[in-house]
Amino acid sequence: MARNNDVSSCDSNGIRVEGDLGDLQVTELSDSEDKDERTFVEPSASRTLDTLSALPASLVQKSTVPVFGSISVVESENVQFGNNTYFNGPVTIKQIVQNKSGVDNSSYTRTEEDEPKDTVYSHGTKLDDIPLKKHEILVWHKLTFSAVCVTIIGGIIAIVLILPSRGDQQQGTTVSYATESSDPLLISPDYLRIVSRSDWLAQPVEAVLDKIRQPVPWVIITHTATETCETQSQCVLRVRVIQTFHIESRGWDDIGYNFLVGGDGSVYYGRGWDYIGAHTQGYNKYSIGIAFIGTFNNYQPAKQQIEACQKLIARGVKMGKLAKDYKLLAHRQLMSTLSPGDKLYDIIKTWPHFVNNFTNIKDLLPNY
Repeated sequence: MARNNDVSSCDSNGIRVEGDLGDLQVTELSDSEDKDERTFVEPSASRTLDTLSALPASLVQKSTVPVFGSISVVESENVQFGNNTYFNGPVTIKQIVQNKSGVDNSSYTRTEEDEPKDTVYSHGTKLDDIPLKKHEILVWHKLTFSAVCVTIIGGIIAIVLILPSRGDQQQGTTVSYATESSDPLLISPDYLRIVSRSDWLAQPVEAVLDKIRQPVPWVIITHTATETCETQSQCVLRVRVIQTFHIESRGWDDIGYNFLVGGDGSVYYGRGWDYIGAHTQGYNKYSIGIAFIGTFNNYQPAKQQIEACQKLIARGVKMGKLAKDYKLLAHRQLMSTLSPGDKLYDIIKTWPHFVNNFTNIKDLLPNY
């Protein structure tokens, strides 16, 4: 290739070109050097340009941004491109179409790789299709969850409907059996709730009580001649008042009754099976005194109150505390009193072991 010794210059950029234009090396001298000494010399071989006509337009455009090939260099004072490239000072290199100063990089050519493309996944799914598929998945999950909930609720309803019917079938035999012996509504035919002294907050005894000889031959039924009670809280209050009256007013060592029966169907433990009571003077050491809480001259005691007394007597016989051939007496048969009240007296007269006719009470006394 023939050398062209002509000199080409661009006054607007302060650059002078001389020598063969086939290989070009651009050197930017420092400000201390004379601008006339800024020349282009023949480089060894770093980057080849075809002809002068193929020079980048950025070399002759009115711009202060150095451009070399497809590289635009900004924010640099000293740059040299050749066999060795040095960057002295802060340098930012970007391969862009248009730099921050707004000057187009004529050396950059847009390719297909630079065009924005839709992200494509392994199965040909584009990014725009993802929200739709997520929505479809969420709907499918909701439908599945709804079906599971309906199935569970249906199963629970079926169980609730089936169990009562089976319970009624089983209860049919139980009820027919229980009807023959006792009330089917009771938990057990022999169930009896006895409230202990600690549960009704009894005072401690004033002195040691005397033991009673067992099995006890008599059972004496009396009433407290107080207001009746229908709940445990009411009955507890009645029993505590009675104990206080017996200890404070009567001067006894404890509440006088062995047991008290409340209108709530519970038995309240007084002196119990093992100690002599203070309810029927002259006959205490021969008997267990059972008092109905209330006054029954004009009205009858509650059904559960009557049943609780009967169960208590049966339990005493079973435990060996009462004699199997015990004698049942009313308080009025042994003392001048209306106790246990006309209504209750009429009831206990129908119970087994009740002593209705006797001419001399001494004939009934045990031999001790």
